[in-house]
Amino acid sequence: MNFLLHRSLAVRDLGHPLAGIGAMLPDLWRMADRRVRATRLPGRQRAEAPELEAVLTGIEHHLDVDRWFHNSDAFADGERLATERIRETGLAAPKLALFGHIAWELCLDGALVRRDGLQATLTALSDGFAAAERGPARSAADLHHFDRHGLPPADRDAFDDGMRQLFAAIGRGPWIDGYQDGPGVAQRIDGVRRRLGFPRLTPDEQARFGEALETLREHAEAALAAIEEGGRRRD
Repeated sequence: MNFLLHRSLAVRDLGHPLAGIGAMLPDLWRMADRRVRATRLPGRQRAEAPELEAVLTGIEHHLDVDRWFHNSDAFADGERLATERIRETGLAAPKLALFGHIAWELCLDGALVRRDGLQATLTALSDGFAAAERGPARSAADLHHFDRHGLPPADRDAFDDGMRQLFAAIGRGPWIDGYQDGPGVAQRIDGVRRRLGFPRLTPDEQARFGEALETLREHAEAALAAIEEGGRRRD
């Protein structure tokens, strides 16, 4: 599950906007530094600061929901369909079908943005990021990673800078606006592939890839409703 749907489910279930930001953090942390991972905190006590407690509870929600989601029919069926549609394009780009997993998750986020509205989504994100940057997001990263691993200060500075850049980039709008249609999702996956060392898709390949992903729109909208209902009943 990608970070926007994680945020939405956490806010719904936990009732706090910072819980939504907390539910996004495990995905964003790994973008800033792949070594930084969310984990179960053994013996965790309730944080005294309510803002930090909300963020930490959101992270726990992310871990719970991910475990449920990746064992759900909504994920398995969607990933399979996305992979089939990608293969049907006949594109020769190396290992493109392996990106059916992320393609399906981004299509689900696109269905969420179309339903809730881009501007409403951006406003909620910007407000949440502003509150998280005042301290609880950094404290959560300390508890989950930096307090337990001896890393040089320069690594921490680079991580913090990366997180600020991610918050700003997501909040500007074009990043998540691109989730709303197949061509936009194709462009974002092309960016992920290039960061992993794959060659850039040609304009024709990206167009055909986007057309294939656009056929998932109605499936993603139906799956979103099933995920929201199933996620509510997962316990």
